[in-house]
Amino acid sequence: MRSQLTGSLQGDTLESDLNFVRVELIDDPAAIAEFGFEARCEGEDMSCRRCGDAKGSIAAILVVPAGGHARWALCANCLQELP
Repeated sequence: MRSQLTGSLQGDTLESDLNFVRVELIDDPAAIAEFGFEARCEGEDMSCRRCGDAKGSIAAILVVPAGGHARWALCANCLQELP
């Protein structure tokens, strides 16, 4: 890991060769319903983004705040399979 990091002196910026994206996992039923309403108003469906199941209920939504609040709905099975 040391070879991937630069900026070892105090006050230097810590930079990494790895790119990380901040995501928020929303599992509150009221918030999921609100996201579902917004998606339907925009002409989108709320099917699971991972497996494509449109009939299963959505258990959580991953939201990427950067870049226009991209969001991915996940069913319960796919949510449990995430690392």
